[in-house]
Amino acid sequence: MKRSVVLACDLYDPKTPELCQEWESKETILNMEDTIRKLGYDVAVLSHPTEIASVLTNIPPNDRKNWIVWNLVEGYHSPNREAYIPALCEYLAIPHTGSSASVQTLTLDKYKTKLFLKSFGIPTADSQLILSPNDIPKIPFPLFLKPNGEGSSLGIGENNRIDQNEDFARVTSKLLEIYPSLLAETYLSDRELTIAVLGNQGNYQATPPAFVDYPGSVYSDLVKSKESFVESLDFHVPSELSNSIQFYSLKVAELLGSSGYIRLDFKLEKEEVYLLEVNATPGFSSIYSTLPLLWENTGRTYSELLNHCLELGFEEYNHHFRYQYAKDRNV
Repeated sequence: MKRSVVLACDLYDPKTPELCQEWESKETILNMEDTIRKLGYDVAVLSHPTEIASVLTNIPPNDRKNWIVWNLVEGYHSPNREAYIPALCEYLAIPHTGSSASVQTLTLDKYKTKLFLKSFGIPTADSQLILSPNDIPKIPFPLFLKPNGEGSSLGIGENNRIDQNEDFARVTSKLLEIYPSLLAETYLSDRELTIAVLGNQGNYQATPPAFVDYPGSVYSDLVKSKESFVESLDFHVPSELSNSIQFYSLKVAELLGSSGYIRLDFKLEKEEVYLLEVNATPGFSSIYSTLPLLWENTGRTYSELLNHCLELGFEEYNHHFRYQYAKDRNV
């Protein structure tokens, strides 16, 4: 039987400014749709919550194993927003790409993720959760402030580096008007690196990492773009550093129990490497997303990447215990 793919996404809508950069361009979705269709799948693009829920719940239970949802929904505001699709699919016994709801929810919270991973020896900069403009910084200056639960560099600019108490109070007050919690962490001044890990638990593979170069001193929301790839990747990473980042990345994947794919960002300081964050819902645009470039640097095509991710989603569905409740109740 021919398998079907639902591309569940937030398409750009000027009537929804809250989406900011947590959306996909129509060009990206059309390219993914065309590429997946050429792999032999039927493809449907759905971008409204009611539509997505209606289509999935109306798939006959005995046919759900032949469908898979590609999770591109990132939403806004809610700390659970990247877990909407995985939770729904698991509850309905429908395969999906990427990690479970629990992994998505944890990794969206940068502070909790850092605490968890640091307890297992993953090197991360000292950090502090900021909930009020009256919170006192416990980390020595200079430090860096950013939203605790956002991606795409939202809320990050050149002024997020803080050198004194007066700046801390001013920037904290401004950011807390928009974001419910902030992360303060030791400022790391050296180069940033990124890497992808693909696979399911017990069988992960890490791509070679790359330096991420960008205009200015901060990877800000002005640099991140859905129209073009403004930053550049430098794959000339010394072998010792590359091995270290791959080691930590594979360990992070095992500790989190990620599925399908994750992208991890690191930064250097005095030749030491520190984990910045884990992105469990990375972009898959061939225009402006980093993960496809990391994959293609290994000599494999964009089409092979999408096919591999779909196969990993079906594999997870067939073998992971988290689907068993729904499978037993949907017979």
